[in-house]
Amino acid sequence: MGIYGSGYTGTESPIARSTKPQDRDYIYSDLDFIFNPSPLYALQGLSGDVVRKYDIEAIKQSVKNIVLTNRYERPWKPDMGCNLRDTLFENFEDRWVKFNIRDAIQDQLNKYEPRITLKDVIVQFDEDYLELNMEVVFTINAVSSLDLGDVTVMIQMERIR
Repeated sequence: MGIYGSGYTGTESPIARSTKPQDRDYIYSDLDFIFNPSPLYALQGLSGDVVRKYDIEAIKQSVKNIVLTNRYERPWKPDMGCNLRDTLFENFEDRWVKFNIRDAIQDQLNKYEPRITLKDVIVQFDEDYLELNMEVVFTINAVSSLDLGDVTVMIQMERIR
């Protein structure tokens, strides 16, 4: 069984790995899109493998990906994405701009992330640093009797002049 954050070490044989959910230590897994090599490989001086994210971290990454995706970025899902890059140069003193961003985030997450129940989306603009800060608060839908509570994801975009 793999260790959280270690990636595929090569010591596990693909045949020995179980695909049954009850035999795993995790429910969800995904690749870490930062593409840093596995720390286990790096310590051994090997080239490394991509690190995997599990459970809460995999869901947080999925939420970030959905929010930061632009429309028409995914070839067979042209309506997927919040299109936030188009709003970076809007007038944020207008409340409707923040409302539209918040509404787009809620709509996309409700549509494309069935593993969560959205609680709140907070949108703020920092004029000093020209940053759009979004805070997404959600709970993970129960797969087992484990209650994980509220999970918060901070997403930040900034203008570059």
